[in-house]
Amino acid sequence: MRKSVIALSITAALLTGCGSDKAPAPKPNTAPTSQDVAYSISQSLTLNGQLEGADAEGSVSFSLVDPAEVTLGTLTITNATTGAFTYVTEAESGTEVVRFKVSDGKAESISTLTIKIDGFDPLYAEQWHLKNTGQNAFAKMRGKAGEDMNVAGAVAQGAMGQGITVAVVDDGLEISHPDLRANVVAGGSHNLITGTIDPTPFDDESAHGTAVGGIIAAEGWNGIGGRGVAPKAKLIGFNYLDDDPTGEVKSVQTFENFALSHGASAYSDSARVFNQSYGYSVPFPHGFDEDENDLYQEVTTESADGKGSIFVKSAGNGYNYFRSMGYYWMPIDYFDARKAGIAANNGLPFHNSNMSTDNGNVYNLVVSAINADGVRSSYSSVGANIFVTAPGGEYGEDHPAIVTTDRAGCDKGWAVTEDRPSTPFHGGLHPMNLECDYTSVMNGTSSAAPNTSGSIAAILSANPNLSWRDVRHILASTATQVDAEIAPVTVAVGKSEDAPQYDAIPSWITNAAGYHFHTEYGFGRIDLGAAVKMAKEYKANLGEYQVTEWQGNDELDKAIPDAEVAGVTDAISVEEDLVIEAVQIELTADHLRLPDVAVELISPAGTRSVLMTPYNGMVYQGVMDPTDPTDLVTGYDATPMLSNAFYGESSKGEWTLKVIDVNSGEYSFKIYKVADVEIPNEANGKLKGWSIRFHGHKA
Repeated sequence: MRKSVIALSITAALLTGCGSDKAPAPKPNTAPTSQDVAYSISQSLTLNGQLEGADAEGSVSFSLVDPAEVTLGTLTITNATTGAFTYVTEAESGTEVVRFKVSDGKAESISTLTIKIDGFDPLYAEQWHLKNTGQNAFAKMRGKAGEDMNVAGAVAQGAMGQGITVAVVDDGLEISHPDLRANVVAGGSHNLITGTIDPTPFDDESAHGTAVGGIIAAEGWNGIGGRGVAPKAKLIGFNYLDDDPTGEVKSVQTFENFALSHGASAYSDSARVFNQSYGYSVPFPHGFDEDENDLYQEVTTESADGKGSIFVKSAGNGYNYFRSMGYYWMPIDYFDARKAGIAANNGLPFHNSNMSTDNGNVYNLVVSAINADGVRSSYSSVGANIFVTAPGGEYGEDHPAIVTTDRAGCDKGWAVTEDRPSTPFHGGLHPMNLECDYTSVMNGTSSAAPNTSGSIAAILSANPNLSWRDVRHILASTATQVDAEIAPVTVAVGKSEDAPQYDAIPSWITNAAGYHFHTEYGFGRIDLGAAVKMAKEYKANLGEYQVTEWQGNDELDKAIPDAEVAGVTDAISVEEDLVIEAVQIELTADHLRLPDVAVELISPAGTRSVLMTPYNGMVYQGVMDPTDPTDLVTGYDATPMLSNAFYGESSKGEWTLKVIDVNSGEYSFKIYKVADVEIPNEANGKLKGWSIRFHGHKA
């Protein structure tokens, strides 16, 4: 019985073995399938699309049959397994027809992707500040490709200012302009003269605020004109710089109107960004307007449920000269240097931005201007109080300015009838501007400010929960270090052949916290794509905002030696340990020729910031009446100055102020068409006191 079982088992095993030498029949391969797909997209927007295909047996791969078929834009298959793709184009219109294939490694299927391009802005191609392709923007010369704010990077991330309101505080805003009206808050603006909701300027030639509004938020993809940096932001306007043609309102610029238009009223408290493309220059030191300062602080720190608002401020256009009290004040060599094609005034700014104390207010984010070649605009004021730089361009004739909205019609604004064309684009004859609704000559830090305001609106649309300090931190952390090889500006101290050189505008510095900073550019040019990315992923915690009390040495009597590079120094030891967000000083020093004097501050970590460059326009002492106490300027008198160069450093330790007199020789300046004025030299001035305070948060 046992033997029979064994025999049966062997037989079964043999039978099983006989079948193992025959392979099972292979399953038949099913070819993959695909389907035609179609999409629509607008100029410069990013399409995130999906190719259609599948395979019954499993995974497939997607690819283009012929990449050369993509002729109007850039198509990238971002996931070859799923068929996800992106597409972006700068074309105004057209249809892209591209074949794609789906493969399983053995067989493939081919279908067609059709992309219809519809929705554009015809002047976008000339708006180099948005995307610099080396265009000329209707000027004689072209810019340098790539020198822009990377607005495309923000648009690709969907950050276009949606949900954010920007206040244009200017000479007014033409709220009926065809390219602005869709983004103007209905009933949200205010005429400070008439009390109506229409802030359109009374003077037909006043187009400044309308140009500013277009840079910020001209409507996008509507088939007319250009577009704004934040083309989905909302605008409200105030005619704070306007004049009453009837003469009944003597001055619009009262503190009441300042408050009404700057966030301290129901008329303006909906704005999270305030654009101030205005300022003033005076040839003598002066102090803060404390009422305005208090309002700036309150609105900045307490509005928007405590998140705060951001005031953007033009640095000024006075590098070469400035207008004040009805006259043009300028260096004595301005015209000769211009003829010779060399830098006047020892290459230094006649208007240092810290000369205007509203620019020394920490609650104003001060902006310098950069041009289409990626260097400082020729006119732009600069200083230690610059936070960032943004496109302002040049004058639009030889080199590109900014293309933006003008007053509508050929009888208003800057682009008027053909007998007065500023460029070929003006005058009503250019096919892209037949109605004269646009201008190609907007420039100045007046343009840099709205480029910044639009950028901030886009950043806030990416993350509305950001505070005013978060926005500044993002800008400082992501700005592009432009003009990286710029040489320092030095001046000889004294008149001898071997006179030592004073480094009045240093090259780019890297402070102890790792931030790059330059007197002309602040932290650099805005990189909006990088800023939006950081905003979306924002994780920094700046803690509670703190402002220290003023701490100082108020009873000094230290000589400022004439033409000595060592100058005079004084130190203050600070015990508070804050992470610095800004530093302010107040300086008192007697000197009867202030353009001789440079002022610098050195941190405990050794970072050096020149708060006031020499050969500046503090020249009123040349025309003052020394017998009139109300006209006498003895020097600096608790004069405020601001520096952003120490951002991120510690406040704790010894801070050193240094005052240097660079000139023992003659000094003259020019009041244009009035007189050349000489200011006699004073052997020694006196450092009489200074104080310092810090804005920041606990380490």
